[in-house]
Amino acid sequence: MTDVVCHVAIADDWEMSRGFGEYEVSTRGVPLEPGGYVRATTPDQVSDVVAERYGDLALPLLRIDLSVEGLAAAGVPVEWVDGVPRVRGPIPMDDEVVLAEVSIPNV
Repeated sequence: MTDVVCHVAIADDWEMSRGFGEYEVSTRGVPLEPGGYVRATTPDQVSDVVAERYGDLALPLLRIDLSVEGLAAAGVPVEWVDGVPRVRGPIPMDDEVVLAEVSIPNV
């Protein structure tokens, strides 16, 4: 387990969520409900997720670095299933939770 988990977001989805104060997208094309959780990964696996899930997409992407401790303090637990993190609720747009937003270059 790690103190930081990452979510790969389509930049437009992330930006549109700012007005609501939280991000409710599970993964590409799937909202939090019925997705059940926000898909996340460890920092060292981001490039694999981008290649696997987003390789055919020509839209700007962001790597969102999330504090596991910040999520827990906000009442959003992170559970680990087979070594893969799952964020069990919407991501608050909060500096204690969102540590960084980094553009992912299109490959």
